[in-house]
Amino acid sequence: MLLTLRYHETALRPACAAFLRGADPAVWLRELSRWNLPAAQLACYLVPESIRSVRVAGLFVVAAGPLPADVLEPYGAEADGRLYVPAGASLWPATAPGELAATLLWPRQLLHPGIGLVGFDTADEFDLATLLKCPAPRATDWAQARPGLALRPRLEQVRVLQPTVAEVVQDMQENVGTVPLAQLPGLAEDRPGPVGAALDNLRRWLLRMGLGVWRMRPRPLRIDWGFFGKVLGGAALVLGALALIGFLFSVLGSHSVSGLIMLVLLLGRLFVRIHGESSTSPTSRRQAAPTAPAQPGFGQRVEQWLNGRIHNLEQKRQNEIERLLKLFGENLEEALKYAIPLGGPYQDRGAAPQSARLGQRSTDFNLGSLGGGGRVDAWNLDAYRHNLGLQYRAAATQEIGAGRFKKAAYIYAHLLGDYPAAANTLNQGGFCREAAALYKDHLHNLPAAANCLENGGLLLEAAEIYTELKEHEKAGDLHQRLDQPALAARHYERGVTLLLGNDDHPAAARLLAHKLADAGRAQEVLLQGWAGPKQPEVCLNQYFDVLAAAPEADLSAHVRAVFAEHTPHERRVPLLHVLAAVNEKHPAPALLSASRDIAYDVVSTEATAGNLTHLSLLRHFLPDDRLIAADCSRFATARPAARSGAGPTGSVLAPQLDATITWLKATSYRQQWVAVGRRQGRLHLARGNWYGYVEYYSWLAEVPSNFSLVLVADETHAPRILLLPSEPVLLEAKVLPKNKHFAESLTVSCAPGHPAWPARVALLPDGVTATARLAGTALVVERYAANGQPLPPITHELSPDELPMLAERKWPNEMLYRNGTYYSFGSNGLLWWSEQEVLGWHPVPSAPGYQLIASPYSAELRLALATDDSLLCWSPRQLRAGADIPILPMSCPAEMDCRFVGAEHLVAVGISWAALYHLSGEGAKALRLVEADADFVAVLTTASRQHFALLESNGCVTLHALHDE
Repeated sequence: MLLTLRYHETALRPACAAFLRGADPAVWLRELSRWNLPAAQLACYLVPESIRSVRVAGLFVVAAGPLPADVLEPYGAEADGRLYVPAGASLWPATAPGELAATLLWPRQLLHPGIGLVGFDTADEFDLATLLKCPAPRATDWAQARPGLALRPRLEQVRVLQPTVAEVVQDMQENVGTVPLAQLPGLAEDRPGPVGAALDNLRRWLLRMGLGVWRMRPRPLRIDWGFFGKVLGGAALVLGALALIGFLFSVLGSHSVSGLIMLVLLLGRLFVRIHGESSTSPTSRRQAAPTAPAQPGFGQRVEQWLNGRIHNLEQKRQNEIERLLKLFGENLEEALKYAIPLGGPYQDRGAAPQSARLGQRSTDFNLGSLGGGGRVDAWNLDAYRHNLGLQYRAAATQEIGAGRFKKAAYIYAHLLGDYPAAANTLNQGGFCREAAALYKDHLHNLPAAANCLENGGLLLEAAEIYTELKEHEKAGDLHQRLDQPALAARHYERGVTLLLGNDDHPAAARLLAHKLADAGRAQEVLLQGWAGPKQPEVCLNQYFDVLAAAPEADLSAHVRAVFAEHTPHERRVPLLHVLAAVNEKHPAPALLSASRDIAYDVVSTEATAGNLTHLSLLRHFLPDDRLIAADCSRFATARPAARSGAGPTGSVLAPQLDATITWLKATSYRQQWVAVGRRQGRLHLARGNWYGYVEYYSWLAEVPSNFSLVLVADETHAPRILLLPSEPVLLEAKVLPKNKHFAESLTVSCAPGHPAWPARVALLPDGVTATARLAGTALVVERYAANGQPLPPITHELSPDELPMLAERKWPNEMLYRNGTYYSFGSNGLLWWSEQEVLGWHPVPSAPGYQLIASPYSAELRLALATDDSLLCWSPRQLRAGADIPILPMSCPAEMDCRFVGAEHLVAVGISWAALYHLSGEGAKALRLVEADADFVAVLTTASRQHFALLESNGCVTLHALHDE
């Protein structure tokens, strides 16, 4: 029977061998090295050209491992690996496996479509090493060798070339352009030439100088112009005129002859008037009729004449501004090129010569010119500042809507001096490098600069700033994204050191386990945290999570070891809480059995001591026993438990916070509270409930000794507490999780892009935050999405009546948002507005306000403004109806904090005292005064509506009843 091959388009069997054509061993070795397979896995056989010639036609290779997909001539195995045929061919006619194997004579056969059937014995296997011939070593003296070229250093980083100020200016000029002042639209007769403009400047300078000298003359002054006086005065006048003529010729050139003639005539006229007045003898003046009206004296006439000339020049300056305003109404794009800056911290570094014309101004956003500040010609814009501000902000809004963010940034920074708005606009437009430069060099807000660079993908520059801020974990994450693991590990190690020095064992262990992949050190750190006073349950939970991440981990053995070796008596009950959570996350029979034995031991010991409150924990370790909860309840009812130290309120307990921390601020959020304090230059956070449980967190950022902050919370919008610091520090967000102690999770964060203290901040729905601040005469509201990205700003230009309502105090004023309306206040009154317009304002005929609060106890929105001597309570409905706001005098005004603690009760906190007030239509009646040795820092609402709590700076929390008990 003759076997033949039939080819198919697809492979019929996997490739496990290959035929390498040709007789060149170098070609074979090159192909074999490309396969990247060890030589021990290759069996090689030399294939002859035909049955009549023993010349080598190629090399047949059988591989023990997978071959590359691009092998030119792949072969597959048949008959249990004894026959190799092309992978894309079938045998014809088909044979049974046993029949084919019986006909084969050799251990391996190759059926080649051109050569035919070739058989190989075991001894025919070819050793590839025989293809390599190494010549005998030559007697060579290598002592004369010289070092070659040094290796190039490893590439560590790639930086983006920062644009220069000139490049930024050139880019802005292409989009905006500038126009000489002489082309400013207006009446032709109002536009003098260059000679006239120069003479206007000179006349102004001479007139002001002359008026100043004249007013400094000694009084009374009697000048008797004799011959000597006339000669001396004439010589002085001629010399002065010649000096001025020479100066003007050197500056203006030869085209100013007419101007010089006018100047000489002016000086001559002044001399004649002075000479005529002084030459009149006192005797002739005394002979005037006594009934004639009194004529102004010589000095008065000189001052009137000088003031009149100065007034004419001032009127020209006012006309120039009015022409600019008129141009804004006709062509805003063109008018912007001649705009006058209205403010900025770097202006007025000197007085330049005054001019009657608007000088040419570049409309480029120039980072280099923001910090300069040279001599300027200060124009009196009091009558026009409001209208100019409206026009500038309208132009900025228009440019943002058109997508020209750099031009809008020019308006904010160069014309309005509003650098926060300029940086926000640049960041919104994607110009992250320019925004970061503005934040860093001009606003000195390093966290915001780092955030801009990170959002713009400039990770290396952002990592440098994070390193400067000692945010090593953040810097390490950025280096990891840049594929620099060595630098990332170095920063992670620094972060671990700082966290351990700050007693933050969970965060340090998280870095070790997840960023440094060092589970052993992480377990050691977490066991240390379990033995410490802060977050022991969190540390132990995390310890078992790290153990469970290891392959084939036996948690039961570790549970028994922790109970026997690392759990003191006072931690036995918290251990049961941890074990209940661990069994829920990592269910295993052995773990449940070990945890159940520990639960029996702990609960029985506590019950023997008379404490039956922990019997309910047994249900976590007996999941199949549906009656265990009822049995424990009947047992506890039959044997009443001993009181376990409940406070005077029964169900509400007041914990003692860490006394080594100086507590600064605190706020309540429904059934939990959050406090922030400082120790050794770093901030710490405590979160607690009203059943005695407290957990601690901390930040690594260093803060100065005079650091202050405000906690902004609004439970009607989002489970978030916003930190508003007095200094630009980077405080990463802390996510306080939901667990058995807290029914809701909380996020405590400090947004780096927000304007610095003392901007007003409010929480809005969907995680949006809003800030409000005054920029000149404008109210600027900037909003930020939940991910920190800025949203389009809202600008309202305030009228002279509305502006005093938001005059700033040193305390950061609060702002509230309800149903599309913002509410805030200033030193002189209240102001409320929407996104479209200012809705109203109300003056406060009392001392300046310092805190705006909302009552959580009434269905209708009820607001209160605390002042230094009174309390103003009202509802928006009253304001819309035009009703007066009732003023409730307070005998003990607050100095630190003020909160509603009931529907009709309010607590005002001073430095070392607190006063409870009952609010009614007749006023605020003081019910009780509480004093303390330490300073009060906050008043907190509790889980009971009949009590409130006071937090002292030393961490002491005291409970107080609303009514006498």
